[in-house]
Amino acid sequence: MKKFAIATMIALAASAASALEVGVTTARDYAGTERNATGITVGEKFGAVTLTAGFDRTNGGSNDQDRFSLVAGYNVAKLGPVSVAVKGGAAYLNNQTGQDGYAALIGVGASLPVNKNVALTVDATRQYGQDRVNSFDGNRVTAGVKYSF
Repeated sequence: MKKFAIATMIALAASAASALEVGVTTARDYAGTERNATGITVGEKFGAVTLTAGFDRTNGGSNDQDRFSLVAGYNVAKLGPVSVAVKGGAAYLNNQTGQDGYAALIGVGASLPVNKNVALTVDATRQYGQDRVNSFDGNRVTAGVKYSF
Protein backbone atom coordinates (compact mmCIF):
# COMPACT_ATOMS: atom_id res chain seq x y z
CA MET A 1 0.00 0.00 0.00
CA LYS A 2 2.90 2.36 0.73
CA LYS A 3 4.31 1.81 -2.76
CA PHE A 4 0.96 2.73 -4.31
CA ALA A 5 0.75 5.91 -2.21
CA ILE A 6 4.32 6.91 -3.14
CA ALA A 7 3.68 6.22 -6.83
CA THR A 8 0.50 8.32 -6.68
CA MET A 9 2.35 11.23 -5.05
CA ILE A 10 5.11 11.08 -7.69
CA ALA A 11 2.52 11.03 -10.50
CA LEU A 12 0.68 14.01 -9.01
CA ALA A 13 3.93 15.94 -8.57
CA ALA A 14 4.92 15.24 -12.19
CA SER A 15 1.54 16.36 -13.52
CA ALA A 16 1.65 19.52 -11.40
CA ALA A 17 5.13 20.34 -12.74
CA SER A 18 3.93 20.32 -16.34
CA ALA A 19 1.51 22.58 -18.17
CA LEU A 20 -0.81 21.77 -21.05
CA GLU A 21 -0.79 24.34 -23.85
CA VAL A 22 -3.17 24.73 -26.80
CA GLY A 23 -2.71 27.20 -29.60
CA VAL A 24 -3.68 28.49 -33.00
CA THR A 25 -1.10 29.37 -35.62
CA THR A 26 -0.65 30.98 -38.99
CA ALA A 27 2.39 30.32 -41.14
CA ARG A 28 4.15 31.43 -44.29
CA ASP A 29 5.93 28.67 -46.19
CA TYR A 30 8.89 29.80 -48.33
CA ALA A 31 9.62 26.42 -49.92
CA GLY A 32 9.29 26.63 -53.69
CA THR A 33 5.96 28.41 -54.09
CA GLU A 34 5.19 30.75 -51.21
CA ARG A 35 2.07 29.49 -49.42
CA ASN A 36 0.05 30.31 -46.32
CA ALA A 37 -1.07 27.89 -43.61
CA THR A 38 -3.32 27.90 -40.56
CA GLY A 39 -3.24 25.36 -37.80
CA ILE A 40 -3.67 24.21 -34.23
CA THR A 41 -1.20 22.93 -31.65
CA VAL A 42 -1.34 20.97 -28.41
CA GLY A 43 1.73 20.88 -26.22
CA GLU A 44 3.07 19.94 -22.85
CA LYS A 45 5.72 21.89 -20.97
CA PHE A 46 8.15 20.16 -18.62
CA GLY A 47 10.34 22.87 -17.11
CA ALA A 48 12.65 24.08 -19.91
CA VAL A 49 11.49 21.35 -22.32
CA THR A 50 8.36 21.45 -24.47
CA LEU A 51 6.75 18.79 -26.64
CA THR A 52 4.20 20.02 -29.19
CA ALA A 53 1.97 18.18 -31.65
CA GLY A 54 0.56 20.25 -34.47
CA PHE A 55 -1.71 20.14 -37.47
CA ASP A 56 -1.89 22.75 -40.18
CA ARG A 57 -3.42 23.13 -43.60
CA THR A 58 -1.41 24.82 -46.33
CA ASN A 59 -3.35 26.38 -49.18
CA GLY A 60 -2.04 27.84 -52.38
CA GLY A 61 -0.80 26.68 -55.69
CA SER A 62 -2.10 23.44 -57.14
CA ASN A 63 -1.23 21.25 -54.15
CA ASP A 64 -2.92 21.86 -50.80
CA GLN A 65 -1.19 20.06 -47.97
CA ASP A 66 -2.04 18.74 -44.50
CA ARG A 67 0.98 18.79 -42.20
CA PHE A 68 1.15 16.78 -38.99
CA SER A 69 4.15 17.60 -36.78
CA LEU A 70 5.78 16.65 -33.51
CA VAL A 71 8.36 19.13 -32.24
CA ALA A 72 10.51 19.22 -29.11
CA GLY A 73 11.90 22.49 -27.81
CA TYR A 74 14.46 23.47 -25.21
CA ASN A 75 14.51 26.97 -23.67
CA VAL A 76 18.05 28.31 -24.01
CA ALA A 77 17.66 31.97 -23.07
CA LYS A 78 15.33 34.49 -21.51
CA LEU A 79 15.56 38.05 -22.80
CA GLY A 80 13.39 40.08 -20.45
CA PRO A 81 9.98 38.40 -20.59
CA VAL A 82 10.74 36.61 -23.90
CA SER A 83 11.76 32.94 -23.80
CA VAL A 84 13.94 31.70 -26.68
CA ALA A 85 14.05 27.99 -27.55
CA VAL A 86 15.84 25.76 -30.03
CA LYS A 87 13.51 23.25 -31.65
CA GLY A 88 13.70 20.01 -33.58
CA GLY A 89 11.18 17.50 -34.76
CA ALA A 90 9.47 15.69 -37.60
CA ALA A 91 6.49 16.28 -39.85
CA TYR A 92 4.32 14.12 -42.06
CA LEU A 93 3.30 15.91 -45.27
CA ASN A 94 -0.01 14.70 -46.69
CA ASN A 95 -0.31 16.19 -50.18
CA GLN A 96 -3.49 16.67 -52.17
CA THR A 97 -1.59 15.77 -55.34
CA GLY A 98 1.72 13.96 -55.55
CA GLN A 99 3.39 11.76 -52.99
CA ASP A 100 3.24 12.03 -49.21
CA GLY A 101 6.31 11.80 -47.01
CA TYR A 102 8.24 12.77 -43.89
CA ALA A 103 10.44 15.76 -43.15
CA ALA A 104 12.90 16.72 -40.42
CA LEU A 105 12.45 20.11 -38.77
CA ILE A 106 15.00 22.35 -37.06
CA GLY A 107 14.54 25.90 -35.89
CA VAL A 108 14.25 28.52 -33.21
CA GLY A 109 11.23 30.01 -31.48
CA ALA A 110 10.30 32.81 -29.11
CA SER A 111 7.41 33.14 -26.69
CA LEU A 112 6.18 36.42 -25.17
CA PRO A 113 3.72 36.09 -22.27
CA VAL A 114 0.72 38.43 -22.47
CA ASN A 115 -0.63 37.36 -19.08
CA LYS A 116 -0.41 34.32 -16.81
CA ASN A 117 -2.08 31.93 -19.30
CA VAL A 118 -1.70 33.54 -22.76
CA ALA A 119 1.47 33.94 -24.81
CA LEU A 120 2.33 35.12 -28.31
CA THR A 121 4.71 32.85 -30.25
CA VAL A 122 6.88 33.11 -33.33
CA ASP A 123 9.01 30.34 -34.88
CA ALA A 124 11.46 30.17 -37.77
CA THR A 125 11.92 26.61 -39.04
CA ARG A 126 13.93 24.90 -41.76
CA GLN A 127 12.41 21.73 -43.26
CA TYR A 128 14.35 18.86 -44.87
CA GLY A 129 12.15 16.21 -46.51
CA GLN A 130 12.52 12.79 -48.05
CA ASP A 131 13.32 12.68 -51.76
CA ARG A 132 9.65 12.36 -52.66
CA VAL A 133 8.72 15.55 -50.74
CA ASN A 134 11.96 17.52 -50.97
CA SER A 135 10.25 20.08 -53.22
CA PHE A 136 8.83 21.40 -49.92
CA ASP A 137 12.28 21.84 -48.32
CA GLY A 138 12.79 25.39 -47.18
CA ASN A 139 12.08 27.98 -44.56
CA ARG A 140 8.84 28.53 -42.71
CA VAL A 141 7.80 31.33 -40.35
CA THR A 142 4.97 30.66 -37.91
CA ALA A 143 3.18 33.06 -35.55
CA GLY A 144 0.51 32.16 -33.06
CA VAL A 145 -1.22 32.46 -29.73
CA LYS A 146 -1.16 29.75 -27.07
CA TYR A 147 -3.16 29.26 -23.91
CA SER A 148 -1.67 27.37 -20.95
CA PHE A 149 -3.78 25.48 -18.43
